[in-house]
Amino acid sequence: MPAGTSRRIVADVKCYFCGHVSGQIVGERNQRLRLSNFVPRPGYEGPPLKPGTRLRCERCGGPVFLEDASSSVPSRAVSEALKRRNGGGDSKAA
Repeated sequence: MPAGTSRRIVADVKCYFCGHVSGQIVGERNQRLRLSNFVPRPGYEGPPLKPGTRLRCERCGGPVFLEDASSSVPSRAVSEALKRRNGGGDSKAA
C-alpha cells in the first residue's frame, strides 16, 4: 500500500428487529465511527439525521447494529472527493 494511503472501514447499518439495511457507516481505520459518516441507501426515506439523535431503522424504527464491516483502500476519485468535501485539496475549476 502506498505511503499516505489510509484504509477505510465500511459497515452495513442493519435493524435488530426486521433486518432492513438503511445504509452504511464509512470511516477511517483507527478513528471513531460517527453519525455524520452515515451514508443512506439509495431511496432512503428515514428521518433526517441531526446531532444528538440516534440512528434507527428507517422501516420500523427499531435499533440498529453494524454488520459486515470490511476494510478497503479508497480509489483516487473517492479520496479526492473526500478532500474537497472536507475543505482540502485544489479548488481550481477544470
